[in-house]
Amino acid sequence: DGQTHSLGVSSVFAFDAAQDTLRLTEAEQQRVGQLQARVVSFNRNESNIVCPDRYIFVQFKHAGRHHNQLQMMMNIIMWAERLNRTAVLGPFFVKNEWVSHSDLYNFSEIARRYCVVSIDTMRKRLSSRIPLTPVTIACFDGDMCRNSLMHFDFKVKTNLVKIVELSAPWNYVDAHFYLKRCFLRYPKKSKAHIVIINYIAAFMMTRGLSDHAAIYGLLRPSALIAQRVKRFLNHSFGPRGRFFAVHKRHREMTCNDFLTESLPQLRTHFGVTLRSEREQLIRAQCNISIPYLAALHASLGLRLFSYPMFLAHDGQDPYTVPQLKARGARVYEKEHYAQYEDCAYGLCALAVDYFVMTEAEYFSGNAVSTVSDNVCFVRLGRGKACHGMEPAIIRMFSYDVREPYPLGG
Repeated sequence: DGQTHSLGVSSVFAFDAAQDTLRLTEAEQQRVGQLQARVVSFNRNESNIVCPDRYIFVQFKHAGRHHNQLQMMMNIIMWAERLNRTAVLGPFFVKNEWVSHSDLYNFSEIARRYCVVSIDTMRKRLSSRIPLTPVTIACFDGDMCRNSLMHFDFKVKTNLVKIVELSAPWNYVDAHFYLKRCFLRYPKKSKAHIVIINYIAAFMMTRGLSDHAAIYGLLRPSALIAQRVKRFLNHSFGPRGRFFAVHKRHREMTCNDFLTESLPQLRTHFGVTLRSEREQLIRAQCNISIPYLAALHASLGLRLFSYPMFLAHDGQDPYTVPQLKARGARVYEKEHYAQYEDCAYGLCALAVDYFVMTEAEYFSGNAVSTVSDNVCFVRLGRGKACHGMEPAIIRMFSYDVREPYPLGG
């Protein structure tokens, strides 16, 4: 497999490292540095950024897969300052069960730089006001309100305010206009102590690539996950190991349909025109093959497996994944790693995969996967790059919904 350059795969998958590698611009790097260096506080004497005693919360029941929920959580943290609110960290929802965010992640660095608190902190602050007036909660949905009150567990009186809204669209461009014109004005103007927002709206409340890089770059694994990541890295790659991480995600066979819907938006709103071979290269992310990986490596001046490979995958490929494992790709799976440990619903294994990929020398995945995008955001926030994932797509999916599109909107 060392003879990658002679396979002729580069002409089939026409990668161009200069075009296919996503790095932040100098201005974006400066923005990341500014956001990661600031300090916030509820105390005016401790910080220039004072967190308000008004809150914004997104409730995750039936809100999609885990990394979709992580994006929703990060989005409301980024947007809280614009909306003159403090974000509240709630539990994740997985298969009719609630899972604490602290089981998987450590948000302490983020909480130093952004106005975000736990439910417990919010409850204590709102319950210790003088005079102790009722807590007003504004909701965009009745079920959402009832489910959230279960988490809040207020001992003081609460008043619920129902907000009539149009249904949020599951489409980035339509959502851009919806959020800008209909939705985002309310949380900022509302006098309610807590505004509980629609999870679809939260998913669409993107803030711009540099802002995503800044906050994800501060995300850390929980102590439990950090220990497992360190142990796996040492076992698989050595204490100073360098490796190439690949995330293979198929989206339950909906990947190509999603691209068919999304790619025209690049042209219409961002002026990005894709040649047919370029579009084919993007669609090849939906089913990453060995020739695809060989061509990507060649474009980076590498041979396939000249760096050890770490492979994270969704279990939907019975052909390429076993072949890569047979060639030596490392995986965090119990059949291939004696110290494998997981927790409920596969979340711990997913978290280990996630944080291992952020540590790689090179990383490539599927730009329409939230897992791949979330890995990329962490890497960008720590001065690393992402490879072979069409930078224009990642920039579109993280585009600041407050800003007009380059070609209108």
